[in-house]
Amino acid sequence: MKIQKKYVLSFIILFVVIVVVGVIFASEPTISFKEAALGQVNLEEINTIEIIKSVDNTANEKKITVSNPKAIHQIINELSQVQLKKSDSSTPSSDLYWITIRSKQERKLGLTIFGEKSLVVYKYDSAVPKNNVVSYEIISGYNEKLMKNFFK
Repeated sequence: MKIQKKYVLSFIILFVVIVVVGVIFASEPTISFKEAALGQVNLEEINTIEIIKSVDNTANEKKITVSNPKAIHQIINELSQVQLKKSDSSTPSSDLYWITIRSKQERKLGLTIFGEKSLVVYKYDSAVPKNNVVSYEIISGYNEKLMKNFFK
């Protein structure tokens, strides 16, 4: 009897260890927008943010250019709160925003925001070409009201 209990207990412990290790390796870590996109951008040098909104998934677009330092700071702060997880694709959405962040009239960073679900980051001057475009799933922290308020 004692031998069977040892085998059962050993099996249960081994099973729990395998499950825990599997969960740890299967779940990708989340990263902040700041880590994913803003690492190469000097935030003090950002002088314009261009935002284009797709209207009802048609060719119609609304475009604004934000050059007010206070508004730029607000946008960057809001986006910095977003938690992301790498993804292989982006999820289509009726709310679609294209954002271009410029420093000294040079494009530094491009973003495509698909509603509250996904985000694609374009690094215009990335040193590693394969890192130019990266798709992310939005996990938390995205405030869609911020973008909508610019188009009222």
